[in-house]
Amino acid sequence: MNINFEKYQIRDFQRSDVDSLVKYANNYYVSKYLRDAFPFPYTHKDAIRWIDFVMQDKFNLAFAIADEKELIGGIGAMPNQDVNRFTAEIGYWLAEPFWNKGIISKAVPTFCSYLFNNYNFNHLTASIHEGNDASMRVVQKAGFVLEGTLRKNVYKENKFLDQYIYGLLKEDFKL
Repeated sequence: MNINFEKYQIRDFQRSDVDSLVKYANNYYVSKYLRDAFPFPYTHKDAIRWIDFVMQDKFNLAFAIADEKELIGGIGAMPNQDVNRFTAEIGYWLAEPFWNKGIISKAVPTFCSYLFNNYNFNHLTASIHEGNDASMRVVQKAGFVLEGTLRKNVYKENKFLDQYIYGLLKEDFKL
């Protein structure tokens, strides 16, 4: 996949992304609100393992966010199963030097459009931990609405946090 938006793109991961992945993912502030599967510290070995995984899995929906020079983040979707098979959870991260430039606010609706137009998803969700106000603003700008709060459902940094579940229906989506 390769989708351009402004001077950025959402594209497949490449082996050449290893160094920039380590450079930007190895940041406490990037990992702070992500799942524990996104390690900190983020090592060269972690980057190789991740890129090998996404390049070998032809059904994955994990992509790089890049500028003209290098990878600067990631975005992806995890399809649900069984009776929830028309729903996918999206997630994303961006390198700290690129925060507050509107990149993710443009990447998320671009990615949602791709998912709705190329897959049978009817519902997209985003799970956001308590305290991650910037991510809440991103999904709200993209049209997601708060569908529920799972109280003290996340355990991160030795404390329990609320988990906010945002959702977007295909019929409500506007790019």
